[in-house]
Amino acid sequence: MTHEVDLSLFVPCFNEETRVVATIRTIEAAMSELGCSYEIIVVDDGSTDNTFQVVSEYAKSNPEVPIRLHSNPYNLGLARTFVDTAFRGRGEYYRLVCGDNVEPKDAIITICSNIGKADIIVPYHPILPGKSNFRRIVSRAYTILVNVISGYSLQYYNGCALYRRFHVMRWAPYTYGFGFQADLISRLLDEGPDLFRGARERFSRDKG
Repeated sequence: MTHEVDLSLFVPCFNEETRVVATIRTIEAAMSELGCSYEIIVVDDGSTDNTFQVVSEYAKSNPEVPIRLHSNPYNLGLARTFVDTAFRGRGEYYRLVCGDNVEPKDAIITICSNIGKADIIVPYHPILPGKSNFRRIVSRAYTILVNVISGYSLQYYNGCALYRRFHVMRWAPYTYGFGFQADLISRLLDEGPDLFRGARERFSRDKG
């Protein structure tokens, strides 16, 4: 498998016409500081607003920005679209950036600057401004439950991890909603070092 860019960034959108351009600009700012090659794959997941038109116009007005735009025929959901977009990507690494511009530039830089240091980078945010106590309790309970079931001890599963794109394509999750991330991370960890070592060897052969 060859890679045209270092990183594919998947931006899912459902009625995000007022926020998606800000998301793209945040990604641009982060990538300009990182200096790696990248592509932004925006997927309109059955929006009923003008999300597709807004992104299309932005891409035409900013041809220097590596934007690819896809429209699902109807709302397929985050998990299905995450996997489908991995197959459309051209990067060695792959990450989700939500289309509502909730993730600051510095967070994207911190996570993506670890490209090449591990096969999975799982971010953890100890402080989440704006998150209610109830949501914190539910989130913590969810993490504990996944850890008990999986046997791992991660701090968080839903932080939009950085993956090798090949791994997402090979070990696609079967769950829906944001729960797919826990499914995928625990499954990759279950496969263990042999999965990652084998993938690296295949990458090396293909590049050679």
